[in-house]
Amino acid sequence: MNLQENIRRILREETNKFKGVVGESYEFNELPEQTKQDIEVMFEDNYDEGPEDYLYEYVLISPEENEEYLFSVFGEWDIENAKEDPYIRKLVRDIKKRGLDYPAVGNEGNHRALAYYMMNKPLPYLKMIPKQ
Repeated sequence: MNLQENIRRILREETNKFKGVVGESYEFNELPEQTKQDIEVMFEDNYDEGPEDYLYEYVLISPEENEEYLFSVFGEWDIENAKEDPYIRKLVRDIKKRGLDYPAVGNEGNHRALAYYMMNKPLPYLKMIPKQ
């Protein structure tokens, strides 16, 4: 493996169906169909702009940053309860066994965020950046 391939391998967080490179930004039309659907659901009643008005930067959110995000969404008590939810426990098992198909994006993917928090792993995430 040459140096360039090794660097790209290090920067890539493997997801099964999204082969993004950490630090790279993507146009809406470059994203996988399932990710586009997640974004469109999020935009239905929550934004004045459309999904095409944003770039989507592929980042890894550290477990500490993920914890802060989850506390803001669920609160500490709800996070502890959610850890025991059978759906979340199954999601953690599935991710450990098969990996993650698509990164979380915006506020779509709270269950994925919680699963990665429980595994103490960086969360693959598409950060929304408004186009100028």
